[in-house]
Amino acid sequence: MLNTSSEFKNAMRRDQHAVNKGTILKSEGDETHARLYVEEGWLAASKSLEDGHQQIIEFILPGETYDPTAMNGKTSFLQIEALCDAVIAPIGKTAWARWLQEDPDLRKSERLRDLAAQARQSERMLRLGQASAETRVAYVLIELFIRVSEGGNQCHGKFHVPLSQQQIGDFTGLSSVHVCRTLRRLNRAGVIKTGDRMDILIEDLPKLAQLAQVDIVALRDEITTDAA
Repeated sequence: MLNTSSEFKNAMRRDQHAVNKGTILKSEGDETHARLYVEEGWLAASKSLEDGHQQIIEFILPGETYDPTAMNGKTSFLQIEALCDAVIAPIGKTAWARWLQEDPDLRKSERLRDLAAQARQSERMLRLGQASAETRVAYVLIELFIRVSEGGNQCHGKFHVPLSQQQIGDFTGLSSVHVCRTLRRLNRAGVIKTGDRMDILIEDLPKLAQLAQVDIVALRDEITTDAA
């Protein structure tokens, strides 16, 4: 949850509404004049080619905001979809600019979130361009684990990913078949266990970090705001 003024929190509670899994909140080219605040659930921001192939650019998790507005200030440059039942609130640009100006805590937290998002994107781009399927999937599991478990300090843990194998593929640039095979290999190696509805238990975080080619402590400090 954002550490902000009572006015901001009251506005979010007043304007929030529930959306169902699969709801397209914005399509590429739609008119948009607000950023989105996520109270509950996960959203995906994605781009699509004319042939229908999709690349998920980012996941927006509870407590985060996201602005899909293009540089023209009028339209969305990507698609925003609810990956599960979610609760969201739109934030008008005028109100957001005023809150940023008046609330130094909000200004600081959003700056840190922007820096963390840039770090995540650079790590992903490196692996999309240079790494094997196993490294890509291992990295994504670690990134999501860190983000949903308050920094991922524990050596192992269970967490829920409201994603299909196809959506993991859309995030890693792999086919759903390739994702399935990779998850099975990680299961057989005792690195993770996967349950129903993509409940994932990380059995060996150091091994998963080795496969992802990351230093888990350094990555945590780079892609979350916990260290700040």
